[in-house]
Parts: sequence; C-alpha cells; structure tokens
Amino acid sequence: MFSAKLERQKRFDRLPILVAATLFGAGIVVIAIWAVRASSMFTAADADRAPIIIGVLIALAGLFALCIVAYGAVRAFGRFPSL
Repeated sequence: MFSAKLERQKRFDRLPILVAATLFGAGIVVIAIWAVRASSMFTAADADRAPIIIGVLIALAGLFALCIVAYGAVRAFGRFPSL
C-alpha cells in the first residue's frame, strides 16, 4: 500500500523509541539493584541515606541523557538511505 521508502521510514520511527525504552528499562533495573545493595550496606553501618538518594538521582539523570543520545543516534542512522 505504501512505498518502500515510507515503510522503511515508519519502521525507523518506531525503532529509536524501542531502543531508548529498552535502555531505560535496563538502566532502571540496574539502578534499583545498586540502590538496594547500597541501602543494606548503609543500614548495617547506621549511616545516613542521603548519599544513596543523591546517587540515584545522578544515575537517573545520566540514564535519561544516555537514552536521548541513543534515540538521536538511531534516528540519525535511519536517515541514511540503505544500500
């Protein structure tokens, strides 16, 4: 129904979102595992939890930036015509 170029463009419009969402999901899991381990270590030492919260916020900001870069890279790659 659509031309080959439009079909390829539709496919590449979904691919960057899929890559960014997969990266975000995997990153959230890794951050959560790290936070739970760090929390149990700080609980054993009776320390403050503020460094854990700050670390998680910094990791989330970095993950968000990485997802945007991955989205842009896949989108830029999709603009080049395939041989």
